Amino acid sequence: MASDTRPLGGFALGRVRTALGVGFPPVRRGAFWAVQSLVFVIAGTHTLFEVATDIHLPAPLYLLPTSLFFAPVVYAALRFGTRGSVTTAMWSITLTLPNIALLHDGYERVGILWQFSLMLALAVFVGARVDLERQANMEKVNRERELRASELRYRALFDNAAEAVLVVDGLGSVEDVNEAAVRMFARPADMLVGQRLEQVTGTAIAEAVAVTGARHAPLALPGGDGAAERWIEPVVSGPLAGPDGRRRVQIMLHDVTLQQERQRGLERYARRTVTAREEERRRIGRELHDGPLQALMLVGRKLDLITRETTAPDGTRPEIEAREILDGTADELRRISRALRPSILDDLGLVPALRSEVSAFGRRSGIAALFSAPFRIQASPDVELVLLRVTQEALNNAERHASAGRVRVRLMDRGATIDLVIRDDGRGLGQLASAAGLLAAGRLGVVGMEERTRLVGGDFTLRSAKPHGTIVCVTVPKMSAANPA
Repeated sequence: MASDTRPLGGFALGRVRTALGVGFPPVRRGAFWAVQSLVFVIAGTHTLFEVATDIHLPAPLYLLPTSLFFAPVVYAALRFGTRGSVTTAMWSITLTLPNIALLHDGYERVGILWQFSLMLALAVFVGARVDLERQANMEKVNRERELRASELRYRALFDNAAEAVLVVDGLGSVEDVNEAAVRMFARPADMLVGQRLEQVTGTAIAEAVAVTGARHAPLALPGGDGAAERWIEPVVSGPLAGPDGRRRVQIMLHDVTLQQERQRGLERYARRTVTAREEERRRIGRELHDGPLQALMLVGRKLDLITRETTAPDGTRPEIEAREILDGTADELRRISRALRPSILDDLGLVPALRSEVSAFGRRSGIAALFSAPFRIQASPDVELVLLRVTQEALNNAERHASAGRVRVRLMDRGATIDLVIRDDGRGLGQLASAAGLLAAGRLGVVGMEERTRLVGGDFTLRSAKPHGTIVCVTVPKMSAANPA
């Protein structure tokens, strides 16, 4: 029988109150009136037998006639519950009261009344248990109905979902697929169900979704039969428990091919933009070096050959002033040429270029600048260029915004990667805005450093130093997998 968390006594009393007051007997049921008729027949036969005959039953058997009432009471309890059993018991007692009052006395009357008390208790007990059982069965039926409705709703959502969904058991086999999955894999459902997950999605996706609840980056889904490659972002939910108790997971395969292609297009565009800028800087730097700068140097040599001393009315010598102007202009052109594209990077490599950049920064700004690095570090040209540009931007920030008194640049060889750390003792970052906020404000320095680093597959971090100052950390692979072109 089904169990109930309420105490049986409290439940039974509630049923008695319901039967006697709030609840009503099942008067519309023909079987109920048939039971009441049987009670009437038993009571009438008992009374007629005792009035019309002089037979007196032996003492042990005088309770036998009233014991016959137990049959309809129990039947009513099993058929109708407490409402039927209590009503039948009360009807039996009511019909027997005249017999008890007129034909019995003494211990017989007490015995019959005790028997009726037991009958009433039995009516309540059995009726209450039947009610509990019926209520439990009704709740079970309702739960099963709700479960079926929930399954139908889930199935409708599952089949009509726009994203491909796979249900995978604990052993890694596909148990169910929806229509979107059939379209994605271009295979009928019966060819997908029963297959191992890696046979359907490929090893990369199968290994990624092994970690439930983790957020996964887009992964390549190989296209079969000449189909184009797709990019999938898997989302895992579960584990789910089925009716058989076995654990399952539900995998949704979000097709992000269009977004991935757009992202790749933006990255290619960014790389081409960076390369175009660097090539333009290289060209302008060479033109400055080979054109105006060389012409100025030639003019300077010509001035050195002047032997005739001329003096202006104010006592100045024009050739000396011209020489000073030429030297200043040449220094400025060298600075512009070096800023556009330091030829030392192409000629001598990364370490000399950074050392020269830090030294020039110290002379120009008056800030104490220290540089430490191995004797030589070999890296691909795009990586060397990124490290140089990040260093230039960080030094410019330290000079213009940080009010720093000391800057230290460290270059470290980690084997397959290179670490660049630039630390100043300035006033720090304060509240650094997001990348979108920096772009909106037109502050492109930090965003540019981060984007350059990302394009060669590196990591960029910017944080405050203790007790004050700023630290720029860059980690890049020596050989970039993608040229920033």
